[in-house]
Amino acid sequence: MDWQGHNLHFSDHVIHYYGNGNVGKPALVFCHGFSDNGLCWHRVALRFTDQFDIYLLDARNHGQSSRGIASAEDMTQDLADVITALELEPVIAVGHSMGAGTVAALAADYPHLVAKMILEDPAWSDEDDTQKTKSMRKRAAGFAKYLEMIARLSDDQLLAMGRAQHPSWSLEDFPSWVQSKREVDGFALKGLIRSPWQTLIQNITCPALLLYADETSDGIVQQKVVDQILSLNPCFQCKQITGAGHNLRREQFEAYITEIEAFLN
Repeated sequence: MDWQGHNLHFSDHVIHYYGNGNVGKPALVFCHGFSDNGLCWHRVALRFTDQFDIYLLDARNHGQSSRGIASAEDMTQDLADVITALELEPVIAVGHSMGAGTVAALAADYPHLVAKMILEDPAWSDEDDTQKTKSMRKRAAGFAKYLEMIARLSDDQLLAMGRAQHPSWSLEDFPSWVQSKREVDGFALKGLIRSPWQTLIQNITCPALLLYADETSDGIVQQKVVDQILSLNPCFQCKQITGAGHNLRREQFEAYITEIEAFLN
């Protein structure tokens, strides 16, 4: 499918998104993780293109959206502004990692905009503030080096690296993954710092599905965090995807789709 690209112009920035033009159907909005882009959702979105009016957003400093300093709060505001400008509310919102944090913040801050939400391994841990600050600094430094490294690679080299690192992924996932790495800007690191998730989720009132990875994988959400979430907010369902790491949909695609379909139905 050829997704239709569009730009939404705001006062000082542009948000780019892809859609299927299925106006009149319920809106299904996807928010990608750090260093990905909207098209990294294409394989999942294709499963729902007949039932939904689909929007694959490029976050600021990713894809074809504007560059410049943008906080996590700015990215939440961007999402709210897009939904409002396109008159989509209330939407079903789906997010992975960084994008999951954006979706959760949207549901907490703008409850009238979200009917349901699905979170794929958000960056939620049980670290205290000191540990979290150290982890974020380490993560930011690692991402900065990563961006420098991939900038030196050709597309073929980047593809080969991706396939070596992620042998379980479908070949369908790699074209958008390679493209996204060419489109991410260093300013994107500023969007990773969020307020504590424990406070955030207490303000969420819509039905929510959190999908998390195996304990032994590179997933972020651990069982102790899942237990906290369930104790703090009865709106949440939490489902573990066996055999998956942080990129759940790319590593266990059919199991991932099954959980989403069950939740939406």
